[in-house]
Amino acid sequence: MRKLLVVPVFHHALGGATVSLSLMLKGFQQCGALDQLCVLLRSNSLMEQYLRQAGHEACLHPIPEQDLSQFMKQALRWVNQQPPDWPLLLENCVARQLLPAMLQASPALRLSRRPVYLVFRDLADSPHRLGSLVRKVTLASLAPHAICNSQFTAQHIRRLIPSTRDVLYPPVDPEKFNAHRSVPPEELQPILNSGARIILTASRISKEDNINDKNLRSLPIVLAQLKAAGHHYHGVIIGQDTSSEQIRSRALLAQAEDLGVADRFTILPPALDIENYYRYADVVVTLAPREPFGRTVVEAIACGVPVIGSRSGGIGEILHNFAPHWTVDPYTPVAAAQAIISVVNAPDTPTVLAQGQQWVEANCSLVPYAQKIMEITGLQSTHSQEILAY
Repeated sequence: MRKLLVVPVFHHALGGATVSLSLMLKGFQQCGALDQLCVLLRSNSLMEQYLRQAGHEACLHPIPEQDLSQFMKQALRWVNQQPPDWPLLLENCVARQLLPAMLQASPALRLSRRPVYLVFRDLADSPHRLGSLVRKVTLASLAPHAICNSQFTAQHIRRLIPSTRDVLYPPVDPEKFNAHRSVPPEELQPILNSGARIILTASRISKEDNINDKNLRSLPIVLAQLKAAGHHYHGVIIGQDTSSEQIRSRALLAQAEDLGVADRFTILPPALDIENYYRYADVVVTLAPREPFGRTVVEAIACGVPVIGSRSGGIGEILHNFAPHWTVDPYTPVAAAQAIISVVNAPDTPTVLAQGQQWVEANCSLVPYAQKIMEITGLQSTHSQEILAY
């Protein structure tokens, strides 16, 4: 039986890449083709724990190597020992720590004629000219087929790989992300009791002015604008802060204090039940200017929550399909505040949300995503063919 060999990175971060990988496995499982996958990852990592809890243990191949560079070297060495007609899917493997191992393995991979695919989930930018050159040389040597998570990403990676094999919007799990409310998260209960409307931003606490800056510093300014206009909103950021001593979170809290909205601003750690936080939000706000895809947008829409997002990047690309008037300039907090007031109170918001949910179902469903991966990589499955025929 031919297998698709999958090598992901960022094994210790619970982000969009991990969630997208888990949902791809679930899509294969629903196609009856999970046994045609083999995922190589680091032993005892957060990703391994997450995928095991999701019930995908059977297709995991842990590698006991904690260093990312050494992991990639061992993973590609193991791949080269497998039948050459087993395709290799590199999940966002563009980090600089991986490049030497990928460059070293590329001659054997090319000589074996093994099909190699690389899923780009970010823009693969480097702040240094040398870093960009090394990345370009490595990918030219490896010559993978590119799969991108948005047209925005595809446009950016052309400098590295001239043509994109396909653009696949990452899937969303409808069993989790829907409008069915249960019990409010405990951390949101005091805010709900206060009568404030909740602005939710699900995002890691990023470094300012980096390549994929989440622009979180605009959120306290938005809250200050809403407060000045007499509106009672509470901003909640939920996400991971990997900075030393939580310095990025502390800077945001200090900014809120300076603007007089500290009592309307909360930062919470990541939650596995993020869907339940969406359901109790009045609006999701995501103002990252260069977000490659914007998973939070489709998750929120699936949960029946309107989204105010930047008109640029993958966020704007998604929203322009059904709600272009929900997009704003990410660096204009006044416009974002006005859009929040307008969208929350607009009589056509439920209609727009229904159109958005139809778009998410058509473009971000599990089984079609898995089937498309099978088609692109040449992996065949009797079960998937039956589903396609059906």
